[in-house]
Amino acid sequence: MSVGAIQPFPVRPTWEDPLDILPRRRPQEFTKDQTIYTPEDRALSLFLVIDGMVKVSRLSRSGRETVLDFCGQDCFFGESCLLAEPYRGEMAVAQEDSSVMEWSADDLYDIAMRLPALGPSLMRTMARKLRDTEDRVESLATDQIPQRLVKVVLRLADSFGEPTNGSHIHLKPVTHELLAKHVGTSREIITQHMSQLRRKGLLTYSRAGMDFDPGELRRALLDN
Repeated sequence: MSVGAIQPFPVRPTWEDPLDILPRRRPQEFTKDQTIYTPEDRALSLFLVIDGMVKVSRLSRSGRETVLDFCGQDCFFGESCLLAEPYRGEMAVAQEDSSVMEWSADDLYDIAMRLPALGPSLMRTMARKLRDTEDRVESLATDQIPQRLVKVVLRLADSFGEPTNGSHIHLKPVTHELLAKHVGTSREIITQHMSQLRRKGLLTYSRAGMDFDPGELRRALLDN
């Protein structure tokens, strides 16, 4: 090869989607506000949302709740079982009527022994969730509350938004209390900033949910 020639990039392996590898299990049905597991439960299985919404959160020693994630369709949760940790340390609660599939850690080990591609595919899935968590930590460290709130609303739109008229989407109701626990502030402050967004015409909300144009919200975020 001549000096100065461009070295080709190595071809990355095409990792399979873990949902193409994992065997299907009979979904479990959870009603709204039903607990799927608690922090004290043993970390013995991995879960997948088939339909609905699951809130994953942690409780401080004082009992204060921090919402870590809202999991929608095709989203894994309960990854602590992959770390061989004895207990969950977090809780998962259905935010609406939800269908959830479960695989035990022993099942995952046996499947990975027969189908080695499962290991890298799960690793990629967990790495993607870790990257999302890192983005949120960065936002908590660098963004003001209005920017953090808009980013949370946009993430919810990506996972749960339903198209309505034109470019607008509709989100099912998410209480200001839950948004506050996810953003890291109080319900009163979230209500204040949600009212400001409504006065600016960037979104509307009621007991029926939220309606907005994600493109307009993103432009407002960039402007700020």
